[in-house]
Amino acid sequence: MLFTVPAVAGAVASAIPDRALIIQGDRRYSYGEIITRSNRLAAYLHSRGLGARTEREGLAGHEVGQDLLGVYAYNGPEYVESMLGSFRARVAPFNVNYRYVKTELQYLLADAGATALVYHAAFAPRVAEILPDLPSLRVLIQIADDSGNDLLYGAVDYEKIVGVDVPAPPVEPCGDDLYVLYTGGTTGMPKGVLWRQHDIFMTAFGGRNMVTGEQAGSVDDIVARAVENPGTKLMILPPLIHGAAQWAAMTAITTGQTVVFPRVVDRFDADDVVRTIEREQILVATVVGDAMARPLVAAIRSGIADVSSLSVVANGGAQLTP
Repeated sequence: MLFTVPAVAGAVASAIPDRALIIQGDRRYSYGEIITRSNRLAAYLHSRGLGARTEREGLAGHEVGQDLLGVYAYNGPEYVESMLGSFRARVAPFNVNYRYVKTELQYLLADAGATALVYHAAFAPRVAEILPDLPSLRVLIQIADDSGNDLLYGAVDYEKIVGVDVPAPPVEPCGDDLYVLYTGGTTGMPKGVLWRQHDIFMTAFGGRNMVTGEQAGSVDDIVARAVENPGTKLMILPPLIHGAAQWAAMTAITTGQTVVFPRVVDRFDADDVVRTIEREQILVATVVGDAMARPLVAAIRSGIADVSSLSVVANGGAQLTP
């Protein structure tokens, strides 16, 4: 069988609807709430005419038959919902590095042929600068934040979309639908890597048993595994603009874990991290190399928070020094 992310996430949420899925500061969303909000986003995307235009079987390997939605946002529930909502609407989401300057951002969105963008209000001025040169970018969804930036002309407020009680779109996602991950461009210009949803699910979204490597045989098997999970709290520290962080978040959803994000999102604040570990009793935290691990160790040694709940620090993307 071919798995889709919406089918798996929806089935897990139906089995554990009240379990916390995403926690960030005072914001706490259950599995049921996240799926409901993401389905409402999917309905909006569908209402704007976005989705799959050409099925995968009619395309060459490098071609895309779906609309693409860029996620230009800091870590938080909106990023995860934007991915899930895109998948549900048969729109392919892709990561947008919020550190890009104007020319880099313009190149990325043009190269992707993006027709939709979800972005934090903090980035609105940068989006406004490049819009005249991106005629295909016609759906703008702005996430309110503390920046004070007004809603761009033609944009819709994110919460107004996910706060409206509407049914999920009348389309059925397919295992051939795409997940797109853009490289950072360190070996040239950024490149969009295309994965079928079924393949990325099996490889990095929880489709394999993390201990035995055995592939899941059915959605029921995945749900049973998620129900058995006690709700392990996983703290994701890298930005979701990177694949490793997205994969950790998606695996958490399909295995019944709870994802925790720090309050401070525009930089790595080790003091905020250790205080969050104490407050939420985090069991597992993900880091990327010494750039995160060294400040984290220093904050732990400072004694400002009790991190005795922390049992695992998972590293990926860069080596740790001894």
